[in-house]
Amino acid sequence: MSGSTAVCAFISPKHIYIANCGDSRAVLCSAGNPVFSTRDHKPVLPAEKERIQAAGGSVILARVNGSLAVSRALGDYEYKNIEGRGPCEQLVSPEPEIFVRDRDMEHDEFLVLACDGIWDVMTNQDLCDFINSRLLLTDDLEAVNNQVVDTYLHKCSRDNMSIVLVTFPAAPKPNIKALKKEAELEMIVERRMKEIIRQQEGKGGFDYLELLRILTDQEIPNLPPGGSLSAKQSLNEQVFLKMCPSRAKSTKRPRELD
Repeated sequence: MSGSTAVCAFISPKHIYIANCGDSRAVLCSAGNPVFSTRDHKPVLPAEKERIQAAGGSVILARVNGSLAVSRALGDYEYKNIEGRGPCEQLVSPEPEIFVRDRDMEHDEFLVLACDGIWDVMTNQDLCDFINSRLLLTDDLEAVNNQVVDTYLHKCSRDNMSIVLVTFPAAPKPNIKALKKEAELEMIVERRMKEIIRQQEGKGGFDYLELLRILTDQEIPNLPPGGSLSAKQSLNEQVFLKMCPSRAKSTKRPRELD
């Protein structure tokens, strides 16, 4: 039977309670920086490795018995059947790690809960920076989450991606200056793309991937921090398909270009 990791949070007026089991992660962003992060439960961690070996297992290629990439999880019962050992002493433990933090009303901006498909392609700081930049454009948290997932799909995450975003009173608010800056960025990206397409028109082998490679080599000011050119993938595809409709197939997901 398969298993699952888990991360959750309970927010009271004065505290934030966070629990995680596995490699889904919670990150708290305060004053623009990740000030707290849960710890991913990986087999290579000394305490996790010690428990695995004490249960008769081994850590091979950073995996439990060379197979499972996490050392704590719900389910995964085939790793939890060592006789004479309690539930938290098995090869894979279901025990969550629990954290309690005092809330900082003046600086705490948002809390992110996300699975490893998100964290595989970005750092904690990357995600804080990117979400900060998106909250300056919209207070629609669903739209922000969609932008996160879309951007990191284009950064070639190949795992499941789930994200929950909780904002606090100190979170960035949409403002006209940021909206104007974003509109100017999209105009620049679109203009650069059209110039490249016109220059490459008629050349054999030119496709969407080649366009992105050329565009990536150019210095484009004010790309979203933590997202770079991947954050503008929808715009890129729209412009390319409009100007090169016969090459639609070449817009299939490229490898990471940032």
